[in-house]
Amino acid sequence: MVVHLIGLQPNRWGIGGTPAQAPSPSVTFGIRQAAFSRPDADEIVARLVSGVTDAIVDVIGERVRAGVMVELVGTPAGRTGIGGAVVTS
Repeated sequence: MVVHLIGLQPNRWGIGGTPAQAPSPSVTFGIRQAAFSRPDADEIVARLVSGVTDAIVDVIGERVRAGVMVELVGTPAGRTGIGGAVVTS
């Protein structure tokens, strides 16, 4: 897993067409698409979203909970490369 923390200064992020003074964090995870086909996929997604949201709230504060967005993006097998080689599994 790779985590990128990108800080934005006030008024460089908008919500609903208006600059936001204190936007909540948005987290995007790349995950193998096959994970969504597992019988326990709904539980996996729910646990990841809940756990990541709780961790962010622990660090930043309860004020951001309602706006925290966690997105899980599925990547099909064979669509990722490491070290110049395609990863097929």
